[in-house]
Amino acid sequence: MFNWIQNYTRLEYITELEPFDFSSVTEQERIRRMEPQEQPAEMTALAQYFIAASAWLTENMSITIPMRNEEAAKRVLEEVSPHFNKVLQYTAADRGSGMVLQKLKPASKALFGAARTAALPLMEDLYRHHDISVWDAGKRSIVNYTVNRAELEPCEGPEIEKLQALLHKLYLDPPGEDFGLAPLGWKFEDSLKDSLMLRFLAGFTPHLTLAVDSGTLEVISIHLSQEEFSRPVLLRSGWPKPPRRNGDYLYLDLGRKLVYVVDLSKQAKLENWADLHEEARVYHILPDGDFARFNHLTAEPKPAGVGLFFDTNTIGRMLETINRELKSF
Repeated sequence: MFNWIQNYTRLEYITELEPFDFSSVTEQERIRRMEPQEQPAEMTALAQYFIAASAWLTENMSITIPMRNEEAAKRVLEEVSPHFNKVLQYTAADRGSGMVLQKLKPASKALFGAARTAALPLMEDLYRHHDISVWDAGKRSIVNYTVNRAELEPCEGPEIEKLQALLHKLYLDPPGEDFGLAPLGWKFEDSLKDSLMLRFLAGFTPHLTLAVDSGTLEVISIHLSQEEFSRPVLLRSGWPKPPRRNGDYLYLDLGRKLVYVVDLSKQAKLENWADLHEEARVYHILPDGDFARFNHLTAEPKPAGVGLFFDTNTIGRMLETINRELKSF
């Protein structure tokens, strides 16, 4: 039973979260809309693979495809993009270049239904039903299981192998990126090892991980990556440090090399976060610095126009800390 599931999870112990990279936030994304292309006369396996979600699940589906590999990108431009009325190309510092496809053409939906490529059985297995309301199930308790690919029967065939090679070039060729699929109707059972789509993915992806709802045993997502899935464990030494004072200024460590700086001499008691003085700022610690030596006078504030979002518990703790320091100020 379940010999196709790896019997261990790799733990990655980290002492500090990666610093927040403001450059990727402030870098302007370049987007351009492509002119509509002539309606294709046929449906290829590559097109049917990417069109399935729009044809079956929702007309509002937005499909994003990385375009770093020139050969694979050319195939997407020729075989997939002409089936959509809205095609956007983007270039971003943190994501490279890619294409967003929206609004499947009615004629292409008809072609999809008539085509019998090697991709159709794969997509029928991935989407065993078409009720996407299950994607809004709310908070779940997730367990991750790494697939032992060697235990799965290969998914073979000339058209299958060509499709695998193209998807590998699109997603996993260097520098590559992790990506995921959201199956419908998958249960975490031993028989899942016979899934046509799972066997197909195992044929070109170095590492596969299933995210499973521990209560319902529903498979929520399939994670595909170049590197083995690992569970990060943040050691206590890497947690945000206790707040400290520097004269009139209170420093609140946010982690990820970020510090909230509040001038207590200008700050009134806080009832809610909106009462925080307008001069309160978030600064980032220099790469070779640490919170114990941080001084806002020699640091740089986060770029203007970049916002940070905090959960309710974090905001509550910061409010309590600021009000407590005001009492002793």
